Amino acid sequence: MKKILLLLLLILSTPAFSDIEKKIDTPQNREILTKVEAAYNKIKTLKAEFAQFNSKTQNDLQTGTLYMSRPGKMRLVYQKGSPLEFYANNGYLIYHDKDLKEVSYFDLNQTPVSLILKNKLKFSDKEFVVTSIQDVLDEYKVTAHKKGAKELGSLTLIIDKDTLLLKQWEVLDMQGIKSTVSLFNIEQNVSVDKNLFLFQNPYKQK
Repeated sequence: MKKILLLLLLILSTPAFSDIEKKIDTPQNREILTKVEAAYNKIKTLKAEFAQFNSKTQNDLQTGTLYMSRPGKMRLVYQKGSPLEFYANNGYLIYHDKDLKEVSYFDLNQTPVSLILKNKLKFSDKEFVVTSIQDVLDEYKVTAHKKGAKELGSLTLIIDKDTLLLKQWEVLDMQGIKSTVSLFNIEQNVSVDKNLFLFQNPYKQK
């Protein structure tokens, strides 16, 4: 579980979508992406409860609270007893496993997560390729990966059609492991303490 998801992707509002695969580049799909982009760009902060499921460890369901502050900040606070911590701040994704006493740093700009943590999100961003757009029942599903780096994994963002709120995302990593995060009790644009996003490495020598 070296790679933790997280997190999310969206959107388009410009007339030219050069980084959508041709087979899905249709007027209907562009309309979906434009709706999703407009809704997502209203989010400045986000607080929600989450349930996280990993396909490799099928009996290991993690729960907790998600905090987001755009641009650039996100945190998953897991339930008491979990050894995991996950942060996005200062240009990094940070994954901390307390049991293994291991901290991993990833360049935020080298992950799909960077798209949704930008000040303004666009699926037309030339750093990303949109590979799937689905209109399924009450959901819009959009999948994308980092351009030229598909091996880093892909992210599927799932939006509720009626409320246009982010309800779930899925991350498929290079090993074929899928991590799914479902959101509940979502609160947009509420006050979020900036100190929540600060991480101090407990193993760093002084």
